[in-house]
Amino acid sequence: MTNKQDGMDYAPKGKPNRVVGEGEFRFAAIGLDHGHIYGMCNGLMEAGAELAVVYDPDLEKVQRFADTFPQAKAAASEEEILNDPQIKLIAGACIPAERGALGLRALDHGKHYFVDKPAFTTLDQVDRARRKTKETGLKWGIY
Repeated sequence: MTNKQDGMDYAPKGKPNRVVGEGEFRFAAIGLDHGHIYGMCNGLMEAGAELAVVYDPDLEKVQRFADTFPQAKAAASEEEILNDPQIKLIAGACIPAERGALGLRALDHGKHYFVDKPAFTTLDQVDRARRKTKETGLKWGIY
């Protein structure tokens, strides 16, 4: 997935620069609607994070993702990931209109959120995210 002509599937790979130790920071991918999720996961793993779990309601997308990241176990539901205390961050690239709500659910479950752009489709979503990050102290990063 490194076709630079197609931004949808462009997933750059850099040099590993670990900032966390092995097993210290597990993350999950939820929402595989945009190919940027591959670059997002690459970057997190280059920083030392461990991709543990993936979920999308489209099983074909999950299988394609598993072909690239076989270490990621397929979850039966989003809730399985949200309720997993070992997952520290959710990386998401679902359809744009659903990204804000996924981020709120992630933070409500004590997880940081790393989302593809656009992270929001309404100003109300921006306001809710600001309030939730202030309330929880968790991070909401945009790729």
